[in-house]
Parts: sequence; structure tokens; C-alpha cells
Amino acid sequence: MSFLPLASTIGSAFVVTFVTVAVPNPSTVGASHYGVLRGARAAAIFLGAVLCLDVVVFFVLVHGLHPLLSAIGAASYLKPLAGAGLTIAGLVMVVTVLRGASLPQSMRLASDAEDRGTVHGPFVAGVLVPAANPGFWIWWTTVGTSFIHAVRPWGNLGLGLLLAAFLGGAVAWYVPLVWALSRGRQVFSERAQRVALVVLGCAMAGFGVVLLWRSVAAFG
Repeated sequence: MSFLPLASTIGSAFVVTFVTVAVPNPSTVGASHYGVLRGARAAAIFLGAVLCLDVVVFFVLVHGLHPLLSAIGAASYLKPLAGAGLTIAGLVMVVTVLRGASLPQSMRLASDAEDRGTVHGPFVAGVLVPAANPGFWIWWTTVGTSFIHAVRPWGNLGLGLLLAAFLGGAVAWYVPLVWALSRGRQVFSERAQRVALVVLGCAMAGFGVVLLWRSVAAFG
């Protein structure tokens, strides 16, 4: 069995994960405010908890939801669904910013994340904040599960590399985020948010189109 498709899938998973977490969302905004209020160590603990939740969800999908979807013949439709979701989300993001509309609500959840963190502590808050975000679950049950389906033919090796790609993509953003917070820098200025959203929105839509194209090619 050729390992080139596996390498392509793992690389795509890394980049898609990086793009997803780099877009300001409740988890990264919450970590930013933790860094401001309680220092970079608290922000690192918060993000570490987010990664722990990711690992738990990954194994639940691998051993639970994905086998069920495969058994009923629905797993093959995950890739086009994930592609359509990424394409639409990316285009909506870019159009929203270019039209000068208000920034997405996910960017304005810092106070909520801050309140959670104050009450529960950084680790528990790092679990509660993404768990309360519907986008987190939508991503995992569409994009994340489609990648799991793609690496299944390579068994545990494919699944292990995929998990490493998911975590690596997130850490590739979380490390510079914590580094910036440790120096007291403002991470998400209004202008920086808009520029980042346009770039990352285009990247997200691009990967969505690639997934759709691969789906059409597979069915063809």
C-alpha cells in the first residue's frame, strides 16, 4: 500500500487544524485573557486542557461514532460534508470581514471565558470553554471524523499519525500564542483580527474545495 496518500492526508490534517485554531475562537480568546489576567502559565494550562479534551474526543470518535457511521454506510459521506462545511465557513468569514460587518461572535466571548476561568481554574475552564462551543463539536463530527475515515486503511499507524497531526497543528499556534502572552503583547487587535480572518478564511475555503474535489473524484 502506498504511503503517499497517507502523507498527504496527515499534512492536510496538520494545516487544517492550524488554520482552525488560529482563527480567533472562544478557546484562543479565553487563553489570551487568561494570559493577561493571570500570566502565560495559566494560559498554557488552559490550552493544555483544550488539547486533553481534543484527545478524549478523538478516541471517542475512533472507538465509537466512526465505527457506527461505517456500519450504516454513512462514513463515505463525511468528506464531502466536511469540505462543504469548510468552504462555506471560509467564504462567510471572508465576506463578513470585507463587508465591514461586526466581527464574529466567537471573538467576543472573552468575558464569558474569563468568568469561567475565574470560577473554575484554568484547567477546568480549558475543558468547559470548548465543550460549550457548538463549533468545536461540529468540527470534530465532520472534519475530524472525515480525516479518521481517510486514515483507517493504515490502521493504528494512520490513526497515531493523525492524532499527532491534529495536536501538532494546534500546538503550532498555541506555542507562539503563549510566547506572545508571556511578553504582554496584544495578540488580537481589531486590525490583526480582520487581516487574519481574510487570510485564514481563504485558506479554510481552499481546503474545503480540495476535499470536495477529492470526494467527486472518489465517487467518479
